[in-house]
Amino acid sequence: MHSSLDQAICDALVLLRATGGGDLAEQAEQARRCLAQAVANAPDAPLLALEHVAAADEHLEYGEVMEARMLLTAARGSLPGRRAVVAARA
Repeated sequence: MHSSLDQAICDALVLLRATGGGDLAEQAEQARRCLAQAVANAPDAPLLALEHVAAADEHLEYGEVMEARMLLTAARGSLPGRRAVVAARA
């Protein structure tokens, strides 16, 4: 199972919330470090998930948070036993 990669993606998504209230550039960098470590520890993760994470990292490098969040959600949905979940808006 790729639970550490799944957890890193979830952690990154939390860091990248639009309403996070912190320094978004620092949060993006923290998310990039978290994801890089998880990818290094999960080389056997599904290729599609790894490609989505790599693309999200590139978007984070340029401060494109919404694009990165979309790709991370897709990456999470690419992991075995996981479904991408979109939060309902009230």
